[in-house]
Amino acid sequence: MDNRVKRWKEEYESLPRHTHLPIHHFISYFNEINSIGATEAGGNSRFPYTSEYREAIEWIKKWMRTMGMSVHEDAIGNVYGKIKGIHTHKSLILGSHIDTVPNGGMFDGLLGVLSALTAVESFINQNGMPKWSIEVAVFVDEEGSRFNHGLLGSRAMIGEINEDALHSYQDDEGTTIAEAMKADGLNPEELKSAERDMNEIIGYLELHIEQGLVLETNKQQIGVVEGIAGPARETFTFIGSADHAGNTPMTMRQDALIGASELITTIEQLPARFSDTAVATVGKITNSPNGTNVIAGKTTVTVDIRDIDRDAREKLIDAIKSNANKIAETRGLTLENSNSIRVEPVHMNDHMTNMIEEATNELNFTYRRMPSGAGHDAMLLGKKIPTGMIFVPSKNGKSHTPEELTSLSECLDGILVMERTLGKILSSYREA
Repeated sequence: MDNRVKRWKEEYESLPRHTHLPIHHFISYFNEINSIGATEAGGNSRFPYTSEYREAIEWIKKWMRTMGMSVHEDAIGNVYGKIKGIHTHKSLILGSHIDTVPNGGMFDGLLGVLSALTAVESFINQNGMPKWSIEVAVFVDEEGSRFNHGLLGSRAMIGEINEDALHSYQDDEGTTIAEAMKADGLNPEELKSAERDMNEIIGYLELHIEQGLVLETNKQQIGVVEGIAGPARETFTFIGSADHAGNTPMTMRQDALIGASELITTIEQLPARFSDTAVATVGKITNSPNGTNVIAGKTTVTVDIRDIDRDAREKLIDAIKSNANKIAETRGLTLENSNSIRVEPVHMNDHMTNMIEEATNELNFTYRRMPSGAGHDAMLLGKKIPTGMIFVPSKNGKSHTPEELTSLSECLDGILVMERTLGKILSSYREA
């Protein structure tokens, strides 16, 4: 058994509320998939259209068939396992992704897929044939680690990607998405066939690790996600004069790095003025000429700005721009500004969110309604169909790292909420 999974299993103390769940299957799933693409640093690297990814997908397809699901892999690699309901023409979909960032953790994405399999198995064992069909989805290339173009599978499912993109985006070896698909036995020319009819879908439910500190810090078991923040990116380039560090008086400098530094400090204070859920981050700086004894002549900072409230986000962006212009003017610098990303925030469906909250209350779990600052497949699907999302805690807030950890008990608690929620959604759904 994978040593990480072994420790995870051994630390679990059996709880009565979990006894009806097929825990042994859940642990076995985790062990098998996390042994694929394991890194020496203790993480996992599973990138789309690679042999590692294909091996993992084939295991999941096998488990789906064992559960009595019909299995379909579309032209670009999205996988759907379906349990037919009494009414077969509409489905509730549960799922996530199994690809990782380089040297990623055990849980991001994978937990959502394996939790969905486990919740569906438990629900069917107790209730028999569902009123409506249930599908478990594995969306391909959510992370975008290989081709720098994420959410590929969910974009294709809702019809928001064109074939040109498949031939444009490349990995580090120059292989395009389309070429990688063909090498994996898929058919990029049939991209259009991956689009689903939204009228045949009741909704989408995703369980995910929080990837933050909020639940753990507040000792809460479940996060009921209200919305997913839309990221925006603004780039600011301060242009001054590169001069000698020793012979240029402090009062006669046009230091681009100082201007950029002042903006960075200012940005830290701005989000709270506009929204409780807004965040802004400078994680990338390019400095030129970047010499120890040279005053910076050109410094570029990229700002990542996110909120679930679009209007608040745009006001925050305007405030950052205004401050950047004032700093440049005061310091005698030239300022260039551009933007590269604008993704609309997506609010989760009120009915789905209420069902999650009801299930959580009935299970007597502590919880909070909260935003997701990270992007997920739910962000794409939430634009087209009713969507709900469940968070479970992340130890120390760690994610996208081998340190990523959510206890087995916390994972199973999330599965209980998902299982109860899917039952509520299926029983309450009425065709228009």
